[in-house]
Amino acid sequence: PSLWVRRAAEENILLCFVIVDAAANKDSILELKSVSYPGGKLTISSWIDAFPFPYYIVLRELRALPHVLSDALRQWIELVSGMS
Repeated sequence: PSLWVRRAAEENILLCFVIVDAAANKDSILELKSVSYPGGKLTISSWIDAFPFPYYIVLRELRALPHVLSDALRQWIELVSGMS
């Protein structure tokens, strides 16, 4: 996916990954951990830190989707406008 993400960014195309998350914190995607062994040493990190998409939304209330998407689009337009 990183090639597609890079190409979209070069074309000023917004890719926003929407994650519909559990309302309970204990079941949240933000609580998932990733385990790796770089150099044989145990490392535990947050799974979302390595998420391959630079722009993502963690949505817990589905009825907030229109507001959250419109806010993300507004922020992206501000970002792109500031770059030109």
